[in-house]
Amino acid sequence: MIDNFFTTMIGSDIWQMRRPDSDTDLFRVYVASTEDILKGTADMRSKFIQKDNTDITIHEIGKVVSMLLKGNLNFIIGVMSPIVVSVHNSELFYELRSIVKRNISKNCYHSIRGFTLHNYKKYIESGLDRSERRCNKVLRVLKFGQRLLQEGRFVFEPVTGGTPEIIERELEKLEVAYEKSPLPEKPNEEPFREWLYKLRLYELEENLKRSDQSTEARSPTMHSPAPI
Repeated sequence: MIDNFFTTMIGSDIWQMRRPDSDTDLFRVYVASTEDILKGTADMRSKFIQKDNTDITIHEIGKVVSMLLKGNLNFIIGVMSPIVVSVHNSELFYELRSIVKRNISKNCYHSIRGFTLHNYKKYIESGLDRSERRCNKVLRVLKFGQRLLQEGRFVFEPVTGGTPEIIERELEKLEVAYEKSPLPEKPNEEPFREWLYKLRLYELEENLKRSDQSTEARSPTMHSPAPI
């Protein structure tokens, strides 16, 4: 098992919108033991940890790949975050990012639109929180989605001056961006699956090396018999 394959920062930091009272949000990915997967005993659940002012969302890499293929906003941001905190294997991590860049598709629209409408109805339409800060959180995702659909680029830029009216206009622009997007309807699944297969084999080889080293460390040292 690789407990921390990579960790990235998400939330206000990546949008350059951190405030003194902002929490630190982390996206951590682990790799379950390939041996346990083959045995059917692997624990591949997601977890959420709150520690002081830090919120950590933890997912197994298999789920991450599945959600990327579905165009899930949270997982796209988690993998493509501009702030990388730690990486277990840089080559494999940046290969995954490259695959995501080359295979982004229009199916991300549904997750982006869903996030926007959920937050708009929950906070703004209901009157629960119509503040500029809340509006800006929604707007930054809308702007991100528009650029992603129009240009296939992952642009994390700060937003200010948000209002409910601006959100409504930008939501219309998101729909236009989707309709005119040059991106394919769905991502090419094959490179994601091949990469995951390579990662699983890598984890298995690393685990076998650790087992061999542990066995050697426990074995008694053999000495030549003393001369008579």
